[in-house]
Amino acid sequence: MFAASAAMAQATKPWPAQPGIYFPQSPPATKWRRSIGAVFTTTPPELTEEVRVSVPAIDFNIQRALGRHLYAVGRIQTQLVQSNLGVGLRWATPITNRLSASVGYDLHGWFGALLIKDVFNSQAYGIETFPNLSVGYRLTRDLQLTVRSEAIIDLYYKSQVGSLAVEYNKRQINGVAFTAVLEQPFYNKTHVSVGIRAAYSNFNWQLWSLYDTFDRDLFYPQLIFGFIL
Repeated sequence: MFAASAAMAQATKPWPAQPGIYFPQSPPATKWRRSIGAVFTTTPPELTEEVRVSVPAIDFNIQRALGRHLYAVGRIQTQLVQSNLGVGLRWATPITNRLSASVGYDLHGWFGALLIKDVFNSQAYGIETFPNLSVGYRLTRDLQLTVRSEAIIDLYYKSQVGSLAVEYNKRQINGVAFTAVLEQPFYNKTHVSVGIRAAYSNFNWQLWSLYDTFDRDLFYPQLIFGFIL
């Protein structure tokens, strides 16, 4: 009888929180949560025709708890000639021992410049927002899966080639994105995030310099990899 009660208590005891950047949970109080890795974006064939290029970007994430459920997030993606800086808020809560969810709102600013001596001078920058919803599920004590959906909303865009400039600042939905990420131990106390992001949108900041001449949504697949510090 005592053994059965002990086994039942052990089965219902909440699992300890695991390090994660995408899983919907607030970081421990007074502690920073960080990760460093890379995001690989494959160019759509509509832009580069038969040439398919996987464009890597350094990806750095940082998070800080603001309360039991609320936390702030920051993200930097850079390819040297172009970068994307983002900040946001998440509100996360556990639903069951294994299931958690969060809602969030991110604000991103991106900029890029291509300078080739006196022949080519091109630059662009813009602002986007990403309202998002995440659902996370603990597959085991150490392995957790997160699925996130995002709306991509443009707030501002400006590009310039020499003295010619294009600018708009009206709010409009640019597209949607869906992300699936697995997070688990890697080696010793190091954890990793591995996943994919599928964006279907009219514009991707990493490819601004291609200056597409048509107005339609394209598919931008991304591979995500990061070490949780």
